[in-house]
Amino acid sequence: MNHARKWVNITAVCVLTSLFVAGCGAGNDTKQGGSSPTAAQSTEKAVQTAASDRILKDAMGHEVKVPVQPKKIIAPFLEDSMTAIGVKPAAQWSAGGEPQLYLQNVLKDVPVLDMNGGLKPEQALSHNPDLIIILAPTYMKNGSYEEFSKVAPTFVLSTDENDWRGNLTKLGEVLGKTSEAEQALKKYDQQLKESKEKIHAAIGDKTAVLFQSADEKGFKLFGANFYSGKMLYQGLGFKQPKLLKGDYDSYSLEALAQLDDVDYIFVLSGKGRAKAPVDNPLWNQLPAVKQGHVYEVDSGHWFNHNAIANKLIMDDVLRSLVK
Repeated sequence: MNHARKWVNITAVCVLTSLFVAGCGAGNDTKQGGSSPTAAQSTEKAVQTAASDRILKDAMGHEVKVPVQPKKIIAPFLEDSMTAIGVKPAAQWSAGGEPQLYLQNVLKDVPVLDMNGGLKPEQALSHNPDLIIILAPTYMKNGSYEEFSKVAPTFVLSTDENDWRGNLTKLGEVLGKTSEAEQALKKYDQQLKESKEKIHAAIGDKTAVLFQSADEKGFKLFGANFYSGKMLYQGLGFKQPKLLKGDYDSYSLEALAQLDDVDYIFVLSGKGRAKAPVDNPLWNQLPAVKQGHVYEVDSGHWFNHNAIANKLIMDDVLRSLVK
């Protein structure tokens, strides 16, 4: 019995010794070039980090390390284009604390930026972004590029803030949404073509203006290169009246009489906007007014020139003129 018990004890010791030696051997293999779990994880993490950034040159010539899939983007004045390609910003532009209302069906839960005087680096920092996109150099009035770049990688998109099509394409490239940008433009072009055809079929070649009242001070007219004036004249094909010369000029109330060749008047309306001069005899003598061809339109998207805003303008015109 004692011999059997002694044999069991010796066997157990040998097994434990073998396991210990095997463990030591594995440790020696690692030192000789094997990969421990910690080393493998470190390598994988390094590869992921390297693959998570792209070096892109912005409109000011900066080489910017842009995340492949940024999660928290601050891009004031680009919310329309971002929405068009299916990207939600970390915070959104506002005027007097009020964001662009026509986008709130998508952005209603997005925090609002205090844009009094422009975006400030410290406010961008408060939203902890991993990417800041500045539409154009003129949009950095409250901070330098260096200050913004300390908050997060900062990419200046364009030197032409009015080139909404080109800027939408560039935004798609920066955010890895090239296909989405192409599809948004393709869909837009198709809607514009169809809208123009419907309007022309319904009313033919007519004259129109986008009218911004300034009460007793007079009024302004949007020209063919100014926000939705570009949509009216270059997009939808309306003719310009003889009075309209510049892109956003002011006129006295006495000049109302010179709008006698206008077929349709779209009046810019909205919070804080002055009403049309409906008590002025010169206004009431206009052919468009007499024929009931005056339409109030929301300044939220009409004082704009972007993919979604322009689509809403088309809808407004179609609803007003195509019966």
